[in-house]
Amino acid sequence: MTHPMVQRPPRLLANLWTGQASPAAALAPQVLGWALRQQGAGTPHGGFLAPSPEAQPWDWRDKRVGWGLVLPDNLQIDPRQRCTAIDAAEPLQRLLVDRPGSPVLRWSAEAGNGYLHRYDASGGRRRLALVSPPGTLGRDTLPRYLLIAASPVQVPWSFQYAANLSHYVGRLDLPCEALARYVDALVGGWAGAGCDPRAPLVWSVNHGAPDITDLMDATISRPVHRSFAQDADHDFPRLTGLFGADATAARLVQELAARRPALVVTTSHGMTGPLDDTGAMQAQLGLPVDHGHRVLDLPSLTAAWQPDGAIWYSHACCAAGSDATSAYAGLLDGQSDLAGVLAGVARACGAVTAPLPQALLGSKRPLRAFVGHVEPTFDWTLRDPATRQPFGAVVQRALYDRLYAGGGGRPVAWALAQVFDDAATMLGLWADSLAAFNAGQTGAADAALYYQIAHLDRQHTVILGDPTVAVSPLQ
Repeated sequence: MTHPMVQRPPRLLANLWTGQASPAAALAPQVLGWALRQQGAGTPHGGFLAPSPEAQPWDWRDKRVGWGLVLPDNLQIDPRQRCTAIDAAEPLQRLLVDRPGSPVLRWSAEAGNGYLHRYDASGGRRRLALVSPPGTLGRDTLPRYLLIAASPVQVPWSFQYAANLSHYVGRLDLPCEALARYVDALVGGWAGAGCDPRAPLVWSVNHGAPDITDLMDATISRPVHRSFAQDADHDFPRLTGLFGADATAARLVQELAARRPALVVTTSHGMTGPLDDTGAMQAQLGLPVDHGHRVLDLPSLTAAWQPDGAIWYSHACCAAGSDATSAYAGLLDGQSDLAGVLAGVARACGAVTAPLPQALLGSKRPLRAFVGHVEPTFDWTLRDPATRQPFGAVVQRALYDRLYAGGGGRPVAWALAQVFDDAATMLGLWADSLAAFNAGQTGAADAALYYQIAHLDRQHTVILGDPTVAVSPLQ
């Protein structure tokens, strides 16, 4: 048996921009070792654990599904208090009051990324695996919906990656005043939100082949836009598409302010430079880079537009943030510019949430949720090597079929679940390829390499914001 459908590319392109270039890189000479060691977090288990048949997975208020708050374990407070949020910001305590019966769960390096600690009022501690039965009805159950209220330094991205394979996960990493504004809107159900659910906006930068933006435009943005444009019930009469020369930062700001879309979808390079100016890199990390290679000006955006309950999906390098070490260390030729950029971002920015989602989630009339990547996407994994099916198909289903299922009102984390199902599937296929390699099958090493990168690409998608938020229902 062989794997002829997977052919190793001569180089990889990534959706990042340094200010001068979007560098490509050949694979590292020792890439086989990287391909055959599991990268990332979590264990494939064949999809999401299902609650009992009567429970609907989008109904987080059902105790058989449930919602819980994840905080860092705090050894400075009495163990009897760790079942509460006494050490958390006041808005989070208020959120727990609004969601009675929801547990406080604690992450620690001691427990590892596959587990959470749950304390009781006597100070007793239980270690719960992420594959525990779902719900909030017993001491050994774990809610399906988890809100991490911590920075990625306190609770690492790797935990979110692992939990995404079996749970619906979001993260809030906001200073107290911004957090209070977000929780006020969340508890109030975004009452009076001014975003328009019938006016989705798609903004797609395309610098032409062979640049990766050409492939993202064809496999992600266009299919998503086409789904809304061809809606059988004509539910989206105010759909906006900004493609080609129209995909400028100025037009994006202008149309957001004028149309107030409930769903924003953008594909582009994400800013990862300048490498010689740490402060500037941190200030514009992951910001979309437009048709003219201009970076979206965040102060201009926030001055002109209040998200007011919108959801934003951004497919760009570091759109959600960065990590202290790139998961792709060892994948690329160490002397390449691309490897240097990834190392430079990790060194300069570390484990952080990107400035765009932080600003929008904490604005006066906040964004509901931001969906983005912590690492780059590479061109090789945007299509299946055998079928040529585009990765955008799963994004299209998430943002059109699932987010608007039943006319809207379905949680964003449930809508995005198939992206993480795909991550688990790819990880399983990597394990199969590894077994095939050990059996001496031709082509298995390249298959393992492909599935390793593909599962990381899906797994590095994260939701910022509460996982239960949903697009405004169609009226």
